[in-house]
Amino acid sequence: MKNIKFGTSIFAIIGALMVADTTYAQELTFNVGGRVQMDYSSVDADNANTDWSTSELRRLRLSGSGKYGDDVKYKVELNTNSSDEINVEDAYLQWAPTGGNWNVKLGQFKTHNSLDEQTSSRFISALERSAFTDAFEFNRRLGLAVNTSGSNYTFSAGVFGDNLSADSAEEGHAMSARATYNPVKEDDVLVHLGASIRYRKKGDSQSNFRYRQRTPSHIPSRIISTGRLAQNDVFYGVEAAGIMGQFWASGEYGVTAANCNACSSDPSFDGMYIEAGAFFGGKKTYKGGKFNRPKVDKPITDGGMGAVSVLARYDTIDLSDNAVDGGNIDSFITGLDWWPTKHTRIGVNYFDTNANLGTSISGLDSAFAALVSGGVTEENVSGFNFRAQFDF
Repeated sequence: MKNIKFGTSIFAIIGALMVADTTYAQELTFNVGGRVQMDYSSVDADNANTDWSTSELRRLRLSGSGKYGDDVKYKVELNTNSSDEINVEDAYLQWAPTGGNWNVKLGQFKTHNSLDEQTSSRFISALERSAFTDAFEFNRRLGLAVNTSGSNYTFSAGVFGDNLSADSAEEGHAMSARATYNPVKEDDVLVHLGASIRYRKKGDSQSNFRYRQRTPSHIPSRIISTGRLAQNDVFYGVEAAGIMGQFWASGEYGVTAANCNACSSDPSFDGMYIEAGAFFGGKKTYKGGKFNRPKVDKPITDGGMGAVSVLARYDTIDLSDNAVDGGNIDSFITGLDWWPTKHTRIGVNYFDTNANLGTSISGLDSAFAALVSGGVTEENVSGFNFRAQFDF
């Protein structure tokens, strides 16, 4: 309820400003945007002898954004899904002085980590992001950040409290920074290098951090988990990507060092992915240190056939170190997308995942928790994810 009231209040303030005074209304712009992502998953787990065939509303978002004068931008975005809960995603003001190459952002937005995480869910290569971005809980938080950029670099750093949905009386906090550099940036050839860091600490009355992860599908739920063990942690990540005409490749590696008072020695967990793909009838694009909306040469609205992209990805995460046995997963993903227009995507991913289940059942899907409780240590899960997507 807090999130709904917050978003409603922001929209009410914006609306009041637009009609309150003609002079101010002329300086304030307001744009409405949104996205719909409908998924269907068909997944089979060998040892659990269980299969899932389920459709879900993955994301439904509505946003209001614009500018006030030449220097101030704002955005408020509400999100819901099959859970029927309404949450505030982005909600911020951004001040960018005219003539400068820096800006200050205040409100709720993502911490500055990972190429895959910073890229919009509309434009990510696979239908789900890399395993480590979810397991290490990159999320949106209330914060203050400073950002700067040039023709071939970006840098962002910020300090944060907790997400608006946090209901603890004593919230946690975080700090993050990310830098990117393009040693090559031409019309048809681009090279991206990047690195990021995040420190976070839980609030005194909050539960310890837990690291867990699904297969490369939103259904079923988690297959590996460490259980709750960390009071604070530090993430370090490196990134590399390249675009050459219709082809692209990218990869990341990240490690989280966890501070665990109950452990004999503090554990570190790591994950990575590497992918390659190609567009036919279009190309992958890049802007501001992340992948951007793809180019479609001949959309169906202009009498064309749209664009097609193909993908191959290897994705892995290891949540076991020292005395902590949270398991690990290795996944191979292939993907095929049809982009009828640059705002529309019909996609399918096939994945095959091999998992070492570890010893913790904390927060696992019931089918996988039963395997761990029964002493089964291995599992193979495979399946298809389908997505229909539209944004405006």
